[in-house]
Amino acid sequence: MSANQPETDHLAADLERLRLVYGNFPFMLTGAVTAACVLAVLLYQVVSQPVMLVWLSLVVIISLARHVESRTFQRDPGARPAREWVRRLEAGTLLSGVVWGVGAALFLPAGDVPHQMITLLVYTGVIAGAMTSYGAMWRCYMIFMVPFAALIEWRLLTDQVPLHDALAFVNIVYAAVVAYTAYKTDHTIGNVLAITAENEKLTRALQYQATHDALVDLVNHREFNVRLREAARAREPCALVFIDLDHFKEVNDRGGHAAGDEALRRVSEILKEHVRASDTAARVGGDEFALLLPGCPRERAEKVAAGVLAAIQEFVLRWEEGHYFRVGASMGVAYAGAGEADADALLRVADSACYAAKNAGRGRIEVRCAQRVREPSHFEIETLRPSS
Repeated sequence: MSANQPETDHLAADLERLRLVYGNFPFMLTGAVTAACVLAVLLYQVVSQPVMLVWLSLVVIISLARHVESRTFQRDPGARPAREWVRRLEAGTLLSGVVWGVGAALFLPAGDVPHQMITLLVYTGVIAGAMTSYGAMWRCYMIFMVPFAALIEWRLLTDQVPLHDALAFVNIVYAAVVAYTAYKTDHTIGNVLAITAENEKLTRALQYQATHDALVDLVNHREFNVRLREAARAREPCALVFIDLDHFKEVNDRGGHAAGDEALRRVSEILKEHVRASDTAARVGGDEFALLLPGCPRERAEKVAAGVLAAIQEFVLRWEEGHYFRVGASMGVAYAGAGEADADALLRVADSACYAAKNAGRGRIEVRCAQRVREPSHFEIETLRPSS
């Protein structure tokens, strides 16, 4: 595992938590605006109307801004680093919690006891609703709940009303229970995300093992054929380089299979250094390799093959007891123009060209065109038949 792997896993977990939280935003924000409207209707006659309208406007504006933020994230989570998304979420959450807390400080004393009880009931509903929405991120929930609940508590304790003292006690117990429930929910979701991430890593590892050669860490023969056929279906130039190592048997005979394996690994590193991210380097046999170069014209294919050949010829394997080995390579390059690539033709021509390079003295590159074989039409077949 790389040194950055734990940090990468943590960022991936943050993104998953953000997806869960933002997925609940339509419900949460709709509920928040609805609750604010209920308060406005309930307290319209007992609270200063300009104050109520300003507060209600702030709730609606903040909710709309947070909805836009959630939609932006859902469209393109990669537009910003995960940490920045989290910071923006926390900032919006804090602002929302403060606005709701200010509303509690302003509106809880308003009206008679029934008004106050219903107002407190609405606020506790908002606290509970936020818990369900922020269940995947306990820290964000606390950022919202602490200023909100603290201002409710302060308002109740400073009113010098016996009933409010009892409500303050109930409120603090309720807030503590909801916060603990949010924490347990966050912990459970964290465990689920961790298990899911491990399963995904295991799946990726199994897929990688199924498509790569364990010795040299290159694509294996089966996966290479799949990619070759995909590249051949694309309407673009394509080239295939077949590589057969020269003198490899001597390495195995004199240095043993351990030396041979090390030589194969070193050659594979050379191949990786000479291909683009869109190319494929593969081990297709014992000491046979191949390079698939999609979107590659003949001139570049020849240049890549020449660079690989020069690097392999310069390579020296220093082995035990002062022994050293050199290997060379014979290469066949098959190319096809845009819309003319055919997987079978590329394979056949590249193999034939590599065999020709081997027979011509090794350490050579043979380049051949591999156009798709066009089948004659029924009319052409009938025309070519001799008349009776």
